[in-house]
Amino acid sequence: MGTNRRSFLKLSGLAGFGLITGCTAQEKETSGTKLDHIRLEASKKYNSIFNMSGYAAPKIETVRVGFIGVGNRGSAAVERMSQIAGVSIHGICDIRPEKAHEAKERIKTSGHIATIYAKTGEDWKRMCESDQFDLIYIATHWSMHADMAIYAMEQGKHVALEIPAAITVEDCWRLVRTSEATKKHCVMLENCCYDYFELLTLNLARQGFSVISSTVRGLISMISWTAF
Repeated sequence: MGTNRRSFLKLSGLAGFGLITGCTAQEKETSGTKLDHIRLEASKKYNSIFNMSGYAAPKIETVRVGFIGVGNRGSAAVERMSQIAGVSIHGICDIRPEKAHEAKERIKTSGHIATIYAKTGEDWKRMCESDQFDLIYIATHWSMHADMAIYAMEQGKHVALEIPAAITVEDCWRLVRTSEATKKHCVMLENCCYDYFELLTLNLARQGFSVISSTVRGLISMISWTAF
C-alpha cells in the first residue's frame, strides 16, 4: 500500500471526525443535535494571540498557592502540595468554612500561611485579586471552572484546574485565549493528558495535521498497536 503511516493516521483521523460530526449534507442541515455547539465553534476562526506551547513563564523560587474548593479532591491536593519543596500554601477558600479549616489541618509541613477565605461566596475573587498568590488551584463544581480560571489569569495568576477544565467548546477557547493574552499557564490536572496517545495527538497537531477528535483516539491506538 502506497500510503505511509503519517498519511494513514491523518486520513483515518479525518474519516473518524467525519463520522462524529456528520459527513453528509443532509446530516449537516439537521438542527437541534447535541453536536450543534461543537459544529458552531469548529466553524469559527481564531487567530493566535501568543503561542503558549513550549512557553515557560519566569521562574518563581517559592510558588505561593491558593486553593479554591476543598472538598474531597481539593483537600487531598492541599495535603499533597504541602509536601512539595518550593511550594507555600498561602490560602484556602471554600463556601463551607469547616471544609476550609479541615483542609488546613491536612497540611503536613511547616512554613505555610494558609489564610482562610470563607466569609462569602465571592471570597474566591478576593483570593485571585490578592498579590499574595502566584498560582490558583481550582477544585470546585465543574460549571465554575472556566470562569474562575479566566478571572484568576486576568488577575495575573497561573492556574491549575481539576477536570474538566471546561464543559463547552466555547469555554475551552476562552481559556486558551485568556492564557495567550495574559501569558499565564493554565494546566488541566488530568494524568491522561500526558499519556502516549494524547501526546501523539498533540504532536500530530503541532506538525500541521488537522485536529483529531478525542473520540478517534481509540482508532489511533488500534492503528499504532496492530498495523505497525
